[in-house]
Amino acid sequence: MKPNVIELVVKKDRCIGCGTCAGMCPVNVLSMDFNKSGCYEPYEIPGCLSKCTICLKVCPFYDKDLKEIGISNELYKTQKSYKEMGNFIGTYEFYIKDEKERIKSASGGAGYYILSELLSQKKVDKIIAIEPNDDPEMLFKFSVFDNVLDLQKSKKSAYYPTNMESILKYILKNDYSYVITALPCFAKAIRLVQKTNPKIRKRVKFIVGLVCGQLKSKNFTQTLADLNFKTHKKLKKVDFRHKLEGRPSSNFAFKFTSVDDWSSVDDRKTSPSIFWSSRAFTPLACNNCNDTFALCADAVLMDAWLGKFTKDWRGHSLIITRNHEIDEMLKNADKNFVHCESFDYKQVYVSQKPVVDNKSMFFHKKLNFISKAKLKLQINTNLNPRDFNKYLEEYLKQEKIYKIMIFSMRVVRKIIREIKAMI
Repeated sequence: MKPNVIELVVKKDRCIGCGTCAGMCPVNVLSMDFNKSGCYEPYEIPGCLSKCTICLKVCPFYDKDLKEIGISNELYKTQKSYKEMGNFIGTYEFYIKDEKERIKSASGGAGYYILSELLSQKKVDKIIAIEPNDDPEMLFKFSVFDNVLDLQKSKKSAYYPTNMESILKYILKNDYSYVITALPCFAKAIRLVQKTNPKIRKRVKFIVGLVCGQLKSKNFTQTLADLNFKTHKKLKKVDFRHKLEGRPSSNFAFKFTSVDDWSSVDDRKTSPSIFWSSRAFTPLACNNCNDTFALCADAVLMDAWLGKFTKDWRGHSLIITRNHEIDEMLKNADKNFVHCESFDYKQVYVSQKPVVDNKSMFFHKKLNFISKAKLKLQINTNLNPRDFNKYLEEYLKQEKIYKIMIFSMRVVRKIIREIKAMI
């Protein structure tokens, strides 16, 4: 068998599960399914063409030298560029003024607004975005929307695996114009597809990207739900952006609903450290990505993680534009319905600086004591997710040692400063 995406990407822990290879395979020998880690990966049946390399050409993690910034520079000839943000036209702060709609949205509702405006202004025929799925084994999926009412299903966040196999096949069969929402690696994959396939190049008019620090496997969701229910329950739905009045917007909760209609809310007072920043249940492929700001997307959405905004529990969005049509849309936004104002691009960068630094550290493998402990937890929760509690206990011991080390270093530095001041 000739080397293909299975041999050169999946078996080297570089597959992010985007499904692009399966969606574009000309003989349909690849299909996406969950592996034991709870991440999507392609599976192969006999019939691969001996001279075909499409699966490798469209894979965002196959060619290590093909950087997102190179693709971005080809796409966007803008005068502005800043650090890892790359090229851009404008930067904005945003929220929907209708309070009920804002509370039902991720952040300030910028994603729903941009997508619905592109459809309403007839710049696209259809929208492709993620919505909850009525299947306990696959809680979220990409769907096609052609009206803004149905699009409301896609308003919330989804920290859950999805893949583009079926969506790409749909686009190939249906001659419409589309906007698609995508994480940075998915956006890169779409751009690679556009280089090889004229139908996708013509039909996908816009990509709306999302800032991303890391993906999570489906085991992330199920493990956290089990801890909240204090028993194992199959899930019917999850609200990953359950906003809590009076709390900082960064302290939103997760709300789980089981198939037997039990509900439980994780208020995330302790879980972010354990489940998010620890890299538990993070796909190993994420260590190969250094793109925080979706450099291949026409617009990029993110939470406004700045003190002036997080005080408001209802949520704010920050937006980066690289496409002139979307930028003009935001400049001319109806101020009766939305708050949309230009915002300092350097502050946009600052809002995501911890994410940038964390991704860079793992990408360049410049790991300190605690980062090595996180990497070990990440590897173990991918290899043996059922033994999470054992691995977590080991990690928490390392974290405790690290905190003591940091505290001791700060005390020593303070003493040194005081001694110098006395001399």
